Amino acid sequence: MPKSKMNNCHNYQAQLSAYFDNELPTWKRHIIRWHLKRCPNCSDKHAAIQQTDKLLNYLEPVKTSDLFLSNVMSRVKTMHTYENAQRSVLNRIGSAVENMKSWIRGNIRAYNPVYMAGFVFGVVMMVGVTLYSPQIEKLNPFNQSNAEASETHEEKLISFEFIPKQTPKRFLKIR
Repeated sequence: MPKSKMNNCHNYQAQLSAYFDNELPTWKRHIIRWHLKRCPNCSDKHAAIQQTDKLLNYLEPVKTSDLFLSNVMSRVKTMHTYENAQRSVLNRIGSAVENMKSWIRGNIRAYNPVYMAGFVFGVVMMVGVTLYSPQIEKLNPFNQSNAEASETHEEKLISFEFIPKQTPKRFLKIR
């Protein structure tokens, strides 16, 4: 079986349980049904899921106490706090970096080092331009000396006019 076919079947087999439980949207159910008609390997897996469901329907349900769920949840909370206390700061940083790497690998789909280098370069450039933005005076093609620029700036701030409000000499009459 070709590798692309095996990967395709693996994607379908991962969704067979949700397909059996009617948890997928209609369009995806139609695609999986179409695949099951053409792929004997996946249809065998689907038949195994159906047989397991039939067997489980014959068994009696497990009886639990009323406090079972609350006891399990309190134990989970205790274990979670214990695990968080055991993890050091370096482990937390390392796991955050690993999570970020896996997120980037899963979402960007750029396994090529050239694309990753370009992406990292772009991020560094954006951060650099944001943090270290150039001075506007340095970009001005019509450079003036700093003294002239400051005088002009001061003149602009000082030289403004006050125009008093005058009553109009004529009024428009609307007929």
